[in-house]
Amino acid sequence: MRLLTDFLLVFIVTIPCITRGADTEVGATGGFGFYQDVTVTNSSGAAQAGFGPRFVLGGVAGRNWGEHLGVEGRYTFQDGDLALRSQGREANLDGDAQSVLGEVLLYANSKESRFRVFAAGGFGVKIYQGTQLITGPRPLSDFATLDKASQACPLITFGGGIKYALSPRWTVRLDLRDYATPFPTGVITPAPGARIGGWLHDIVPTLGISRTF
Repeated sequence: MRLLTDFLLVFIVTIPCITRGADTEVGATGGFGFYQDVTVTNSSGAAQAGFGPRFVLGGVAGRNWGEHLGVEGRYTFQDGDLALRSQGREANLDGDAQSVLGEVLLYANSKESRFRVFAAGGFGVKIYQGTQLITGPRPLSDFATLDKASQACPLITFGGGIKYALSPRWTVRLDLRDYATPFPTGVITPAPGARIGGWLHDIVPTLGISRTF
């Protein structure tokens, strides 16, 4: 959590610098996240590990330079249970994730256009958390355990979106991102002899509104 606190502090301190001058946008977003499960294997078979699909809330602040370049800082909170599934059996634990990141936006058309299509990519940190007190037996513990813990992972994002100008000051935006991190083995811990690898991808469509200052 200390790492997330440090990133939030940097984000808050940086906002006045980002938002100084023309073409500054500040907004809020909401949507839904869809994690792509990762396979856990042991000598007896395989299981699917990941996080359940849940709502996403966030804030964004950024600035555009010229006709085709922009930068944004973004914070997101995403609900989502830790999950483990194999052959009809399932284990779950309450959890969530928080992300702080910066992105570069490349616009396909000029800022005078009512519709602006853009590609985006960036990096940051994502904190995964198991938040539920663990009681009773743990199903599928021969593959992995779901832990009440937190883990910070490096985050890479890529995707794009569309902005539609309602007025000179107000804009509606539709975004689609892939939030990709190494798999958080600190909260979904492989059992001895089990193997889990690869990156965890989180496909996040959001709808938002922003104001230009």
